[in-house]
Amino acid sequence: MRKVFLNQRGNISIAMLMAVIGMMSGLTMTSLAMRDIVAYHWDYEGLQGLHFLRSEASRGQAILQRAGEIVGTVYTPQRSVEMQGSNMSRTFTMQSKIIKDLQMAQGAAVGGNYSGVAITQGYVIKSLINAKAGIGQVAFLNSRGSIVRNYGEFFLRKQRYSEFMYFTDTDESTNGTNVYFYGPDIIHGRVHSNTDIWIKQAGGGTNQGWPTFHDLVTTSGKIRTLSGVIPYESVFLGGYLEEYKKYEFPDEATTIQNNGQRVGPLTYDPKYIVYVEVENTTYSVMLGTKSDPYIEHAFVYNNYPTPPLGTPLYRNTYAIQDTVWTSVPGGSGTNKSFYVPNELWIKGMFAGRQTWATGDTMYLVGDILLQGTPIGQAPDDNPMNQNDIVGLVSEKSILIKYGYRDPIDSSRVHPNCGPNGTPSADSGINIYAALCALGDGRGNPHYDGVFSFEYQHPHPSVPDFRIGNEIFTKIDLHRRRYPQNAGSPWPPNIDYPWYNPLWPERQPYMERGDINLWGSVAQRRRGFVHRSPLDSEYPTYGVWNIPIDACGGTSNVNYVDPVLNIQMNTRHYPGASGTGTGYAKNYHYDTRFYFTAPIDFPEVNLQGGYAPMEAESWVIKRPPRTL
Repeated sequence: MRKVFLNQRGNISIAMLMAVIGMMSGLTMTSLAMRDIVAYHWDYEGLQGLHFLRSEASRGQAILQRAGEIVGTVYTPQRSVEMQGSNMSRTFTMQSKIIKDLQMAQGAAVGGNYSGVAITQGYVIKSLINAKAGIGQVAFLNSRGSIVRNYGEFFLRKQRYSEFMYFTDTDESTNGTNVYFYGPDIIHGRVHSNTDIWIKQAGGGTNQGWPTFHDLVTTSGKIRTLSGVIPYESVFLGGYLEEYKKYEFPDEATTIQNNGQRVGPLTYDPKYIVYVEVENTTYSVMLGTKSDPYIEHAFVYNNYPTPPLGTPLYRNTYAIQDTVWTSVPGGSGTNKSFYVPNELWIKGMFAGRQTWATGDTMYLVGDILLQGTPIGQAPDDNPMNQNDIVGLVSEKSILIKYGYRDPIDSSRVHPNCGPNGTPSADSGINIYAALCALGDGRGNPHYDGVFSFEYQHPHPSVPDFRIGNEIFTKIDLHRRRYPQNAGSPWPPNIDYPWYNPLWPERQPYMERGDINLWGSVAQRRRGFVHRSPLDSEYPTYGVWNIPIDACGGTSNVNYVDPVLNIQMNTRHYPGASGTGTGYAKNYHYDTRFYFTAPIDFPEVNLQGGYAPMEAESWVIKRPPRTL
């Protein structure tokens, strides 16, 4: 080694070697420094991009909270943010796409005894963040962006009206009278009204005659009573809030109109009735077409129809319509909504997620059942039904039908009458659904949307009668003035013609069993599900004026027809008990609605445009090239 150092050529070799080593070391250090700088830039861009993803998610949420319903795809305006430091400058560009979507959502029912997974409908905010070196003109002219891009999907669920066990825009009856919660009302699930909520101590239940609310009760007005001091702690177990913000209750099912599959005639016509029977994921349809009105006459006699009839006193003239039923093609589908522009009659066994809506009145002509839940069992119990969810929406009212003539054989049908007691196929009616009645009477409360029942003030009417070989029909029209006038009012103890959908009926039903509901109810006004034989809070003095709920006298009617000597009376359906008309409530909130809702069910917006929302998930994914 000493010789090498003493040799001139060796010194040059060593010098060259040291130079190479020094150069390589410098390059290595430069490379390491450059790699550290680039890594720092990438880390900075990635971390800053993550913050901007949060910002974009919040921006998309703010748009949703103000926009209400969104149809199709909405893009947020593209924005750029310049970031400049002492030794680095960057421009970040960002944009989001907002679309409706279905996702799997983890849900644990509030107050329930299970946890599970269900499909929920909401909005996905898809955000993409890009970065460029420089700011201003430099960034604008730089065609190459950073290799670091950020992409995230933020899933939000807007609150829907199925989340309320009870919701009313106005907590009054269609007659403008107070309605009350009292002893038999033991309610699980949220309750809200945009007006005062009235309660009273009136017997029944388990709370000394007072109602019991197990979940939060809110009112935009006050909690009121005429029964003295309210025991708040035992009545409102889930708490209560007064003067709460008002909700903007819609008058149209806009989302279902836009997304729903049309069933029956495509446009509204008052002559149509669409009868739908659902069997799992398929449905059959009968179309009822009302004829044009035609004139009919009836001669009036003193003792019709017993002979001799003698000379008629006068002749009634009136218009009537017939309904002709035809079978039309049905269809199938699940995980979708269906829209019927015309009057809808519906019943059946439902599978999957289905929402049915109508632009007219909806009549329930039988049970609304779930394929995966036996009658009488709760769909949110263990095991939870994770597949079947039903929504029923009317842009007018939802009514439980009293009776009709079968479209096939014209037989008289009382589809929703049964004994009180354990829910079964023979009960009054079983409903597994979220109900929403949106009708807005524009100041006329009788036309506001309600969940209620048909034929609330029954009276007997003289049936068809055989004398010898002749059958006499529409006997009441041959005995008195029709249509009535001021000088000849219709008697208060006899049904006005065609008020009863099965008119004439000699012994119509008053008490009709139970409404076994597993679901929720949202309505413009609180509909009656039970009536007194004679409503003392809304006296009508025996007058017949059906559009304003003036329907003769008391429903407690029992007499012998003076001409035919037959018993004429109202009665309770066999096995049903009570002192009035209608149904006993057996209501259960479906707690699955806390975290999943029927497809396209009406969304909640507070007055002023703010939409309550729940964040379900935020996922960072591999960025696409573009949105």
